[in-house]
Amino acid sequence: MRAHFLLRIAIVALPLACAATASAQIGVSFNRTGSGARAAGMANAFIAVSDDGTAASWNPSGLAQLRRPELSIVSTTSGDSASVAGFRTRDDLASFSKAESNYRSTYPDFASLAVPVTLWGKPVTFQGAWRRLYSLDYRELLSVTRIPLTPEGPPSARLESNSDILGAVDLFSAAAAVKLTTRLSLGASFNGWRGDWDETEVKTRTPLDAPAVTEFESATQASRVRGQSFVLGMMLTYPRWSAGVVYQNALASDFSSSVVAVSSEQEGEVAQALEGELHFPRAWGIGGAWRPAARWTVALDFTWDDWTEAVIDTPQTGRISLFDGLSGDRSATRDTWSVNAGAERLFAGDGFVVPLRFGLAWEPQGARDPYTRDPVDFVMFALGTGYNTNTLKFDAAFQYRWASFESGAAFGPGEQLGLLPAAVGERSNSQWRLKLSLILRLTDTDKLKRTLGKVFG
Repeated sequence: MRAHFLLRIAIVALPLACAATASAQIGVSFNRTGSGARAAGMANAFIAVSDDGTAASWNPSGLAQLRRPELSIVSTTSGDSASVAGFRTRDDLASFSKAESNYRSTYPDFASLAVPVTLWGKPVTFQGAWRRLYSLDYRELLSVTRIPLTPEGPPSARLESNSDILGAVDLFSAAAAVKLTTRLSLGASFNGWRGDWDETEVKTRTPLDAPAVTEFESATQASRVRGQSFVLGMMLTYPRWSAGVVYQNALASDFSSSVVAVSSEQEGEVAQALEGELHFPRAWGIGGAWRPAARWTVALDFTWDDWTEAVIDTPQTGRISLFDGLSGDRSATRDTWSVNAGAERLFAGDGFVVPLRFGLAWEPQGARDPYTRDPVDFVMFALGTGYNTNTLKFDAAFQYRWASFESGAAFGPGEQLGLLPAAVGERSNSQWRLKLSLILRLTDTDKLKRTLGKVFG
């Protein structure tokens, strides 16, 4: 087995890249967004709105607007697609056929209980929540044919790359918000990160000319993160407009990973373990919401992500970028701004409201590929609706996100040589998300108080 293969699998199968392959990371959006179908329908422009049970996942100060207990549950169904086209070897001696992979999954996304109280004459809201920050559930199978373009080119072969990952990164949060004045609210949340996932990658190469002896290499990796972070928020609310600011501190978590690799080039297996820290970047967000009419809300958010601080630090690898596996002075990773814009129109009935929501977003991720250094810029649109009463809120939203970028690739075993890929071409990624939210609001708080009084004497 080539020695570089094990090291590449160990450090490039990076912890949060739920759809990463060892040859070329696909463009997974890493923007730290919150939960809830209402926000999703407005293209995640929710920092200055945040007025329901999912508020703490966007701007914890928004919890102060709740004056009744709320129980929130959210689920997500997602579909991810990846395609490769126009790939050629770096020496232009061979080309590769087009290929596409698709995968779909459904998982719980968020659950919380928010309870408002009055302390020292001020409205205060407490919330406990669980959130699936990243669902690491993905399958990608790319099968391409290598076609020589000249007699000097490599022989024809069928190359397959199969990458599976299963697990999750979850947040357990405790949040609180206080309404200091009729206009000003402050809030904070403390988050415990818990992540466990397993990844398997298998690559094969089968010559199309005799003798057809298949070569292979595979690696299985088990990873784990444990850490804490906090979020601070502030909000100003007026009848016609509101503004919000949110700060998410940098995460420094324990990180451990073990890799077992086998190859047709060597008998037996090779194992390696990594122990160190995972650093996830801080982020700032600022948002505004304007209500031009009684039933209209228009929102706009700007978010700054400090991607240059997204690193893994272990004795074996040193301090390297989470995205391209390079040191800070060599990495193409850059900090980015994201822009999210959304709107909501309410249609009122007898005792209920039906909302219509829509929005657009631009979410740049910076360069991901260490060879091409081509920026990955996601564009997203969203639609949403629901059925809301005084005690029940049901919302649904659909988001579609896509990006295309130039990428290096090593479709077959033993083709990656350091940072030099075997082939270069265009990679496209698209993701759709269907979010469903159910929020139950307890309007009879006197009954709750009587029940709690009986339970606790």
